[in-house]
Amino acid sequence: MTDLIQLNQDNYRCAYAIHCQGHTHPWSEPVFADCLTDNYQAYALLQDDMYAGLYVGLFVVDEATLMDIAVGEAFRGRGLSKVLMSHFLALCVNKHMHCVWLEVRASNVAAIGLYQAYGFEQIECRKDYYETQDGREDALMMKLVLGD
Repeated sequence: MTDLIQLNQDNYRCAYAIHCQGHTHPWSEPVFADCLTDNYQAYALLQDDMYAGLYVGLFVVDEATLMDIAVGEAFRGRGLSKVLMSHFLALCVNKHMHCVWLEVRASNVAAIGLYQAYGFEQIECRKDYYETQDGREDALMMKLVLGD
């Protein structure tokens, strides 16, 4: 069974562990916890009562930003990123967001494909934005317009 639960200060630590699995340079725990305050909404995806994935969204006026989306290593390849993305975009529509922004590592082909499948388009490339083990990597800025 798959469920989505809203994260809060009492239940975020298991989701933070998934965030750390999904990033070579994860946020610190205090930064992650700050994403549970006003203007943010964060959800965890539970599969058979186990934390399997998460997303963090920031909502300001009529624009949303997908701050993070991740699926735990043991749960990848099951389409769970689509469940998370569909839930996030439905939340954006319910909150009357005009557009959604995100940034992604240029090397993250799977994520780029997911975002393009939902209609996101590349707007900009930030050269050498992300730190890597071997140097730096570009960030692709992507945007989805939800309505006028």
